[in-house]
Amino acid sequence: MRRNSLFSVIALCLFILFSWVCIAQGSRDAEIQPEKVMDAIGVKPGMVIGEAGAGEGYFTFKLSRRVGENGKVYANDIVQRVLNVIDRRCEREGITNITTVRGKVEDPLFPVNELDMVFMIAAFHDFEKKVEWLNNVKSYLKPGGTLVIVEMDPDKRGRGYSHLMTKKEILETVEKSDFKLDRIETFLPSHNIYIYKLD
Repeated sequence: MRRNSLFSVIALCLFILFSWVCIAQGSRDAEIQPEKVMDAIGVKPGMVIGEAGAGEGYFTFKLSRRVGENGKVYANDIVQRVLNVIDRRCEREGITNITTVRGKVEDPLFPVNELDMVFMIAAFHDFEKKVEWLNNVKSYLKPGGTLVIVEMDPDKRGRGYSHLMTKKEILETVEKSDFKLDRIETFLPSHNIYIYKLD
């Protein structure tokens, strides 16, 4: 009887945890609108995309589904622990089109001249050597490749977000590299999408 009660408690805890994760994921999806973002930046089946600052893979797996089995996602971070989370999920779910890449502070170390797009979300403001990183990332893009920076806009969120980069700061930083602004998408409630091409 006591064992059955213990199993019931464990089952209830797992159900609550699973429900919480689903609610949190749904809330994040509502704010980020990943499908709409991928439509806006032109993610298509068969593309090869490098995701910089991928963390534990919130957007990585969405990119993976969109590019499909003929595409590829290189998930980059400088922290091996978070890349291990991605690797374990890939193994668990049988996902074969994601490869993790541990980079350096100033260099993502993607495969040279292989990428159609370099994408990052909520990462650029944390980069320590932004201009050096931008100059290094050029060599990983194919001719005509795209750089996409998705960042929360503190002007949209109000006070309390001083650690973020303003729109002006992002534009001025990227201007110091060879990337040229193609357009800015502003349809997200809290974020802006900066889309760049190589000059």
